[in-house]
Amino acid sequence: MSKSARYLPPSVMGSLGTLLLGLGSGATPLEGYVSAFSPLPVFAQNLEDVTLNSAPMSQINSVSGLRDVSPGDWAFSALQGLIERYGCLVGYPDGTFRGERPLSRYEFAAGLNACLEQIQRILAASTSDFVTREDLNTLERLLKEFEGELVTLGTRVDHLESRTAFLEDNQFSTTTKLRGEAIFALTDVLTGSGTTSTFPAIFGRTGQINVPTPTQNPIFGNRVRLDFLTSFSGQDELKIRFTSGNLLHPNRPVGPVDPGQPRGLRYGPSPLRGFQGGSDFSPEGQQTFNNIGSLPGNNTLGLTQLSYKFPLSQRTQLVIMGFGGEHHDYVPTTFSFWDDDNGGTGSLSLFGQRSAIYNFEGAGLGFTHHFSDRLSFSAGYLASYANDPTRPQPDNPFTGGLFDGRYSTLAQLTVQPSDNFSFGLTYSYSRHSVGGPVASLPIFFGDQGTTLANFPVVPSQESRVSSYGIGALWEISPKFAINGWFAYNRVNTSRGTLPLFFGNTPYSGSSADILTYGVSLAFPDLGGPGHLGGLVVGASPYATRAKVPEPFRTGNNWFGSNLGEDFTDLIAGNTVPWHIEGFYRYKMTDQIFITPGLIWLTAPNQTSRNPSVLIGTLRLTFLF
Repeated sequence: MSKSARYLPPSVMGSLGTLLLGLGSGATPLEGYVSAFSPLPVFAQNLEDVTLNSAPMSQINSVSGLRDVSPGDWAFSALQGLIERYGCLVGYPDGTFRGERPLSRYEFAAGLNACLEQIQRILAASTSDFVTREDLNTLERLLKEFEGELVTLGTRVDHLESRTAFLEDNQFSTTTKLRGEAIFALTDVLTGSGTTSTFPAIFGRTGQINVPTPTQNPIFGNRVRLDFLTSFSGQDELKIRFTSGNLLHPNRPVGPVDPGQPRGLRYGPSPLRGFQGGSDFSPEGQQTFNNIGSLPGNNTLGLTQLSYKFPLSQRTQLVIMGFGGEHHDYVPTTFSFWDDDNGGTGSLSLFGQRSAIYNFEGAGLGFTHHFSDRLSFSAGYLASYANDPTRPQPDNPFTGGLFDGRYSTLAQLTVQPSDNFSFGLTYSYSRHSVGGPVASLPIFFGDQGTTLANFPVVPSQESRVSSYGIGALWEISPKFAINGWFAYNRVNTSRGTLPLFFGNTPYSGSSADILTYGVSLAFPDLGGPGHLGGLVVGASPYATRAKVPEPFRTGNNWFGSNLGEDFTDLIAGNTVPWHIEGFYRYKMTDQIFITPGLIWLTAPNQTSRNPSVLIGTLRLTFLF
């Protein structure tokens, strides 16, 4: 036999050669090469590329334990001898031997070396004639035949050991690993900028109001994330995330812009002119790289997430979120095919990542308990300003500690009837304190939805929101998956009194309804392995009903305007703001992805008086 031949013909697989008929269907850790009687994984064809196998082999004591080997097989007696006499043969956990696959010479040499070591142990421990002369002759012949491969195997093992020692000596931590992501993005409002929208005059005016949208230029920016992941027990994880970026989400910052201070894209002016405490333009269409927390957007590096997760038991995992936590950090993310924690390898938009019912940020804790592999329950609590004990004041609503400021609770039941289908039922309750009837806090943090969805009732002292959601993911085939979500949000606002400047008028509480829903189609490996095509169609949060508080809904004077007897709903006659997104992620290497795509927003800020907006993006992502 030529030693350059890649595979052994069946003629060589006699006696001890049958040892390796089934050992070679995957990769193996290094210890698989030198242990014959421990639970032995399969042998890697490339000894330089050592990875874990998903189906490790286990020791068996009788050939009858192999359900795919019968007494009529030509190798049955040889297998029986190797198992029962020498104990140097293993099988898979499902009781199979898998003896039909081809075998490389290096794999055979590795298995032979393992059996030699086992026989040496038996010889050292035994005083009887346990090994026959025929066995020794067979071993001697095989040793001569594979002398070169055995020498090469030993050299490669020594090389791997030296490389491992070098890595251990030069790593910056024995418990911490660094995971990084860098995004470069070119984006532009292709249509919908440089226009003027016309709205009916309100608040004491007559006629119409013309609101211009500034002409905007293409922008190019970046975002970098550095995650330090530390494990102390092998089952826990301390996560510390640092972020830097210069691409702010649409319509940010709110208020005057200082010279040199960046701001996000602007489109879709609000019909109420930002009077509700929001800003003049819609916050819809935020992309994942716009998510930089509370950082100023000038490439300042800052801490954006701190959390620690660990198992309370074999079925329960707890997550403590010290800063920048979100509900999706502990809830199973089973309802999105490409949710990558607002990273650069999935959808372009934040809306396409997951349902907005999870969109709350703060400090707190959450847990998930698995009743079985198919059923789990999750619950959590987050407070946006947990570190500040001050009671919220009209001039400073960003306080309140754990329970007196802005907070959110969430519970979810997750069901997975099969390996390719899962769904969940979600309930959330949140409180959004405001600083007064004019300055308020957005319900969705201004990151998703229309201005009216974030500030649905004016005036308002405080908003309490009950949210009900359902989501599902169905992986129909390896090449196609579909997921969708629906959430209904009921908003109730408290009563209050207008400041003296506005007449010192008391007003009643009120209510509003907010909807959001979407469907995503995923096409993995479209055009080649690792590529991904995606389509998202839905509506980011928008108000379907927003009642004007008393006494203003019955035509009384409100800020100098006579609204009329029928003006009871702020959004009567508004339209659905559709979000339609298409993208294609091209995998250049395992660490480099380029994603072109388009986002089409119809009726931004939920009014057809605004022109549709088309956003074009080219995103380049590096993982390290």
